[in-house]
Amino acid sequence: MPLDPAEKRKDGRSIFPYYVEYVLFPGTSAETHYGAVIDISDAGLCLCGCALLTEGQEIMIKSDLPLLCRTATVRWVTRLKNDLYKAGIMFK
Repeated sequence: MPLDPAEKRKDGRSIFPYYVEYVLFPGTSAETHYGAVIDISDAGLCLCGCALLTEGQEIMIKSDLPLLCRTATVRWVTRLKNDLYKAGIMFK
């Protein structure tokens, strides 16, 4: 039986409903996308948004909170609805 991905986490997650802006890398336009943070830890966060992300893609998260102004890597993506995605993001 597969392990629950949550059990593999090094850091505990805290519920953190917050809206952020993010820019996709590499080689994409500087278009800003918007998403909702579901939860966060020292290592990463769970993000819901309309931009299709791919595993291994880098993004720049922009926010007025200093801890969220950083680059990160997409670890996994799940499609929730037609244009809504949930992604696990790991901070660099």
